[in-house]
Amino acid sequence: MNLSVHTRPRGPGRYVRYTPELIHSNIDRFICHPRGFPIACRRMTFWDRRRTADCRQPGSIGLCFDSDKYIKPGTLIEITIPLNGEEQKFTGKVVLVRNRGDGFEIGLWLSRPDDASRLRIIEQICHIESYLRQKRHQDGPFISQERIAREWVTRFAASFPTLL
Repeated sequence: MNLSVHTRPRGPGRYVRYTPELIHSNIDRFICHPRGFPIACRRMTFWDRRRTADCRQPGSIGLCFDSDKYIKPGTLIEITIPLNGEEQKFTGKVVLVRNRGDGFEIGLWLSRPDDASRLRIIEQICHIESYLRQKRHQDGPFISQERIAREWVTRFAASFPTLL
């Protein structure tokens, strides 16, 4: 069952302005998924739950993302992030739900600590892509992807949440 698919941009116009505060949640050990970047989630079935581990293990990390629908805390979900023609999947437990007026901020703690490094890399790519979209919107479609990626790394990579 799909609980939400968040693909609508927030803010004025077609693009969401990239700001470095979108990287961090104010919750310790969480990365915020960039607004306007696609993400889908589904509630895990009884059979899916057997392959999940206990949440909140040392060295793990969480993810915050926007959802159009309320997801009850404690719910086990699988999130899917489409990236470069592939779907990246992660499982976890909802540990936070905040009403944002036009939707909800969902905090997900990963079920498998070995997914933390992969999630961190995937989220960095998502943030770089969001930054690239903003730059293309401002400066035109002919800017260098490599230059923009280096610029993002120089400006924001040091503040990206790290693993323990």
